[in-house]
Amino acid sequence: MPKLCKFTSPADGKPVYVNPALVTVVYSFKGQPPDTIIGFGKDYMLGVAESLEETVSRLEEATAAGPSKT
Repeated sequence: MPKLCKFTSPADGKPVYVNPALVTVVYSFKGQPPDTIIGFGKDYMLGVAESLEETVSRLEEATAAGPSKT
């Protein structure tokens, strides 16, 4: 199983786990404060509390690390 990335739900502050292999797009939706959106294909979007830079960094690290051995 691929390594999952842990993010924070902006609505309730609970953890949200994302499989980086399924992510197709990450973008910032303008607003106050701006929301970071992770897209999975064209049908599902997930908002996270982390900044765009932090989100991309976590996803890149998990992808570079490859599948976990546990």
